[in-house]
Amino acid sequence: MIILHDFKINIEDYEAKGKENDFPLLENCPKCRSLAQGNVHRNGYYWRYGINEESEWYIPICRFRCLICKVTISILPSFLIPYFQHTVDTMVGRLSKILNGEEVKGSRQQLAQHLNRFYERIHWIHSFFIDLGYKLGFSKDIKKEAQKYVIMIQDFGESPSFVRRSWGHLSSYFMGKLILPYLSSKKNNSHPT
Repeated sequence: MIILHDFKINIEDYEAKGKENDFPLLENCPKCRSLAQGNVHRNGYYWRYGINEESEWYIPICRFRCLICKVTISILPSFLIPYFQHTVDTMVGRLSKILNGEEVKGSRQQLAQHLNRFYERIHWIHSFFIDLGYKLGFSKDIKKEAQKYVIMIQDFGESPSFVRRSWGHLSSYFMGKLILPYLSSKKNNSHPT
């Protein structure tokens, strides 16, 4: 299980502090909601990369474990996207450049993968802004919609703010892989005739 946490510092400062960052203490388990004191214990760290256009950092991610339900909880800094190495600001900046036809550093295949994932998530992003009260239409021009939503994410404030606020919307997250239960169950249950 992942919990996004705003450490109120940038990735450079986070790396410099390492294991000395001000990690939150969990009073109860976010999964089983156990209220008994002492059931959630710090369970070490794992290390992952955080990459922007200029540098890459190797940073610790703090883990906790619930003694009741046995879930492992990772405290992910909000400047990162789960399962992506590029920071939120880097990802949004790259998407903006790609959509505006500007040159972007990086692997062509990886950039295409990120753009395709963003296109897949457009309806999720649209739904998030609608839930916030925005009155928005949706055209059939996916590139136009992607450009609109990249600007809205950038206008939201710092990109990590958007990720924190949208975390868990429709049980998902920004740039998360879509899981379509109906389609996957239909594929698994199809029999050749």
